[in-house]
Amino acid sequence: MKKNIKVAIPLKTNSERVGNKNLRPFINGDSLFDIKAKQLLKVFKPEDVYVSSENPEVKKIVEKYGFNFHLRDVALTLKTAKENQIVKSVTDAIEDKTSDVMWVQVTQPLFNEFKQIVDIWDNIDDKYDSLAVVKKISHHILDTKGNPVNFNFGYWHKISQDLPQLFEVTWSAFIMKREMLEEAHYQIGRNPYLYETDAPLVDINDPTEFEVAQIVFNHYNNKALTTLS
Repeated sequence: MKKNIKVAIPLKTNSERVGNKNLRPFINGDSLFDIKAKQLLKVFKPEDVYVSSENPEVKKIVEKYGFNFHLRDVALTLKTAKENQIVKSVTDAIEDKTSDVMWVQVTQPLFNEFKQIVDIWDNIDDKYDSLAVVKKISHHILDTKGNPVNFNFGYWHKISQDLPQLFEVTWSAFIMKREMLEEAHYQIGRNPYLYETDAPLVDINDPTEFEVAQIVFNHYNNKALTTLS
């Protein structure tokens, strides 16, 4: 059964470590937001997408795609803001209070599996209250004190293929049931469905990582175009 899903995109412009990270040119004049907008429009109608920003100048960029714009309180873009406050503010702007909500961050440009997770959500077991896009961790991990987390020291340590299955939250996309969202105002519920992606992750926390992300995106984007041709 096809479910009613609206999309929420938090899009702040006051990033401290990478100035205007979400809207500055990333590839061929497109920003991270432009890339994500074009990906989403292949699956969603523009009127089902809501973008929240503290900067009123973003409205014209958002409306270029036919998306809805929500002006967020600047205080909810600062480090002092609690996650549940941010989620509540962004999702409260969605007019349809019966819809489930897909939370999308623009900072993972190589994640483009929105049709796949929507298809899963349309047929998901009712026991799941949310869906989180994750990536399998397949390497040996130490904590800050040098203690092994997912293996034991010694010649008997398990090889990477036999490590316990752990997953990293990619912060690329989530889907939340409306009732879970209203209760917790958080992206992941008590019983999430873990959707494992093979898409390369790109963390963008400083100008150097922004440049590395551009190179990685350009490589995989050109590879995809070559395959299609």
